[in-house]
Amino acid sequence: MKSRNKQPISGIFILIAFLVFILLFTYSSLNLKNIDYGYRMQKLIQHQKTLMEEIDKLRAAKAQLLTLDRIEQVVMNKLGYRYPKAEQFIKVFEVSE
Repeated sequence: MKSRNKQPISGIFILIAFLVFILLFTYSSLNLKNIDYGYRMQKLIQHQKTLMEEIDKLRAAKAQLLTLDRIEQVVMNKLGYRYPKAEQFIKVFEVSE
């Protein structure tokens, strides 16, 4: 009779041990994923910082390229633009009735 009494207790003990193992495994797995996500977040934040720096550099380069002095120089040199002389102006008058 004593052997029959021990079987349900050992079965329950095995079941409890299995459940504890599953809980510990799940906890450690989630904890490792959390750490991994933390590292990924740090990499993404660093990547975002480098991209923001690059955007700032590009904005500065754009502002430099859009200065009126540079545009005037490009128009004069590459397109051959010259300021009109006084005799090249055409005066247009509107006659009102």
